[in-house]
Amino acid sequence: MSTTTTPRADAAQAARPRPHRFRPFRLALLLLVIVLLSLFQPDCFRFAVRQFIRFEAWRNGVDAQPGTIGGSLFEPVVLHDSVWSYESENGPVTRLEIKTATASFSWRNLLPRSSGQWFQRLTFEGVSGKVSLPPAADDAAKPGGFVLRLPRPRGRALASPERFEAADVDFIFASNGDYVRLTETAFTLSNVATGAITAGQILVKQPWLTHTFRNVTGTTAIQDGTLQIASLQLEPGVQVEDFSASVDDFANGKLKLAVQLSAFGGKIRAEVETLPDEPQFAIDVTVQPISPIDVAKLANFLGASDAAGGTIKAGRFRFRGPPQQFAKASGEVRAEVANFQWETRQWDSLVLGVKLRDGHIEIPEFALTQGRNRVAFSGEMAWPVPGVAWWQSEFALTIKEGQLDDLTALSALLMPEFRFAAGRATVRGSVRGKDQKFDGQLVISGSQLRWRNAPLEKLDASIVLNGNEYQISNVSVRNGADYLSGSGVVNIVGDKQYWGELHASVQDLAKYAAILQQPIVPEPLAGGAIIEWDGEGSAKGHSGKFFARLHKVRSLGATAALLHPVNADFEGSYSHGGMVFSNFAVSDDDTSFTAHVGVVDKAVSLQGMRLMHGQSLWLEGDALLPLDVWNAWPNTSLATLLDDHTVGKLNVTAYDLSLHETAQLTGLRFPIEGLVRGNVTAEGPLGALKSSGALTLTKARLPLGWSGDALTGVEGAAIFDGQTMRVEKFMGWQPAGDFSASGEIDFTNLRDPLLKLAVLSGESRLRPFFEPNQIRKLGLGTHLDLQITGRASAALVAGDAQITDASFGDSPMANSRYFQPLATVLNDLPFDPPPVFSLNSTPLADWRWNVRFQARKLRFLGFDRMDVDVSLGGTGAEPELIGKVDFAAGDDRGSCDATLEFRDGFPQSPLISAKVSGSALSHHPFAVYVTGTPQHPIRIVVCDPPLTENAIRAEMNGEAAAKFYSGETRFSLLVPVELREGVEMFDWPEIKAEPSAAGGAAVENAPAPASGVPQ
Repeated sequence: MSTTTTPRADAAQAARPRPHRFRPFRLALLLLVIVLLSLFQPDCFRFAVRQFIRFEAWRNGVDAQPGTIGGSLFEPVVLHDSVWSYESENGPVTRLEIKTATASFSWRNLLPRSSGQWFQRLTFEGVSGKVSLPPAADDAAKPGGFVLRLPRPRGRALASPERFEAADVDFIFASNGDYVRLTETAFTLSNVATGAITAGQILVKQPWLTHTFRNVTGTTAIQDGTLQIASLQLEPGVQVEDFSASVDDFANGKLKLAVQLSAFGGKIRAEVETLPDEPQFAIDVTVQPISPIDVAKLANFLGASDAAGGTIKAGRFRFRGPPQQFAKASGEVRAEVANFQWETRQWDSLVLGVKLRDGHIEIPEFALTQGRNRVAFSGEMAWPVPGVAWWQSEFALTIKEGQLDDLTALSALLMPEFRFAAGRATVRGSVRGKDQKFDGQLVISGSQLRWRNAPLEKLDASIVLNGNEYQISNVSVRNGADYLSGSGVVNIVGDKQYWGELHASVQDLAKYAAILQQPIVPEPLAGGAIIEWDGEGSAKGHSGKFFARLHKVRSLGATAALLHPVNADFEGSYSHGGMVFSNFAVSDDDTSFTAHVGVVDKAVSLQGMRLMHGQSLWLEGDALLPLDVWNAWPNTSLATLLDDHTVGKLNVTAYDLSLHETAQLTGLRFPIEGLVRGNVTAEGPLGALKSSGALTLTKARLPLGWSGDALTGVEGAAIFDGQTMRVEKFMGWQPAGDFSASGEIDFTNLRDPLLKLAVLSGESRLRPFFEPNQIRKLGLGTHLDLQITGRASAALVAGDAQITDASFGDSPMANSRYFQPLATVLNDLPFDPPPVFSLNSTPLADWRWNVRFQARKLRFLGFDRMDVDVSLGGTGAEPELIGKVDFAAGDDRGSCDATLEFRDGFPQSPLISAKVSGSALSHHPFAVYVTGTPQHPIRIVVCDPPLTENAIRAEMNGEAAAKFYSGETRFSLLVPVELREGVEMFDWPEIKAEPSAAGGAAVENAPAPASGVPQ
């Protein structure tokens, strides 16, 4: 079935309305018109500006916080309190804070046929910014985050302002604590007119310069995207003639600039460019003087030295890579310097070339001329690595010329001490090291050498490096008949091994005292010496032979007065764990000691000992001593030296042996005297030593240290039996008086023997106060009966001491004209009692005391009677007194009763309880009461007018009587400030009633007023 239309139907369909179709460009045009019209509304305009700023910042990788925005399409756009930050993918971080940014536009310049620039001016006020370089990193650049970068629109780029202005700028470039900072800065930039820049301060803090430039001015311009600064006067004589940098590169996180500096009498050009393709922040820097530089002006600018001079004739500095990781960079330094002077260092000419490449430092040329001295060398080494010494990595050194014809002149180049050197020397050779293996040779020779007053006529030495061996061959030093020669090999790394030989002969060591100092010898020496040695050693042991002959060897140092010149002849050999002397002799002009000596494992053998004085035999015998010399050396002490398990033997006989002459063979002038005779034998280990024999000591003087004090007139006798030494007699004179001792010493434990001694003294003058500045020294005449028991390290001294008399030295109280106890009470308080004594040396500091001191009815300092019952306790370092001392005195002027009580735990604060009564000024009565401690005494003076404390004090001291007034208080209370301010006071003793001068009522238990009125 087919359907056909008629002409009438077609006409009806054509008459129907058709739908309207909007083309896309018409819609876009409509939206654009709407947007443009909305920009005339201020809020819409500001919203559009904010979104545009954020979009442009995001598109360029900048984090922008615009702050508040003001202005409209017909007014300048003002941006308040904006913050901008940008982190480059290879390190630097830039942060900028702008208080106010104002942009001025001329929209009609966008119209066709307009010749002006539509973006006219951009002004910043209050700018704070910082560019930070990151710290050095060992790894490669950290992976960056995802950044979407949109392409810039084709055709005309966003316009830059016709004029750029900034004021109140504070900007800093920082890296690892170093920085360059511009403060109080303002500048203008324009591509149509010359601008200006001013900086109140430019602060530079770098490792090579710390300086502040003030009131810096210059001119600015910007053309074709390049910023130019000219005539920037930093300070007189230092000017930046030209500075140029690409603004577009800087905006994209890159830096490319060139600087020409007029300074230091010449001109310097520098070019700096960042390398954005590197994984880390890296730069390419070239600095080159284009005219000679005056070193004096450069040093003055750097603030390094006022004593500098010379000229840098030519030079070049080039660096390419990360500035904080030199090992990953490359560079070059070359300089030619003439007539150089820096403080005391100076030279005539220097040519230096240094290259940095692939983690290596290369020195292709170094040539130095200084007077008659010439040095030239080349070398290379790996860049230093923390924790790795330079010689442990790869290095090389070749000395092409080392002619030193004037060693004294080296003091102007190296250490100032070289001014004490003189002579000529040459050095030749080369050294190379890699993987801790070394190869090369150095040859050193010298003539007419001198160090201070030590002469060396000839020096020759050759050092060969082979693998890990340090070979010293043909070392020879000669001066007249004196010589030193030797050779040897020492392993530098790995297992320590050595072998060598040494030969030396010196007629007088004092001639070389300037060389023979520490650490070679402890003090300079005098005397002659012949020494021969050859030996070898490794971690497994040491062996060798030696010979030494010393003649009148003595010290020239600080201890010279205490030393005695001695002669010595030693010859022997040593091996692992042992040493044997075929000859061992020590002597002086009158006395000699000889023996066959052997040092074996944990024992020292002395066989055939003979001590001779002229033709007289003083000592003979044999000994095997349990001394572990090898393990105790060098930190030797009795505890480490003695060995408890080795069986020792001793058999010695003395024939009137003089202690004085024998002690001098040790090299010390120890002030000891006496004669020893007798025989002693002993055998066994230390803990079970069996001894026998007897010794006597006569006419002895035994020093008590080096202070000069000594025991004199000493006579002694001792018997050895088993593990005990019985002291039959030991008597003489001590500094304080006579003494005698007897008893036993058990040396089963030789390190800490057991003492059981009785000590008696018929008359000793004790001086308890040991302080050298103590004016008043108490002297006590005593009879002593003491026992010393216990270990020597902590013995107990117990017994009794009867005091027979007492005196107080040069005390001014001994010369008081009147009643002395009263003068003591009135004039001598407060005071700090000195300690009884103090023994700080070991072992006396640890000795314990339990000695009771007693006295009855002694006369002391004007007192008729002094009774003492005091016990001395504590230790030698911290002694204590416990007990009482009672005083009583009286005459026609008055009476005194006092007690000094020493308490447990308060050795320096005894309690005082005293009462003094008497009369003054025509028999006016008074009373003085004292309580408290010597440091804080409390005194009450009780008297009736017209008597006063001042009047009492004046009469007691023999002074003119003071004038009195009738209104004075009856009581005068002297209380120290420390006790007035809340310090707990001691219990007051009861104050008895005293009769008044007028026969009135008595004063019953006179109270203390709240605040005393000292007179």
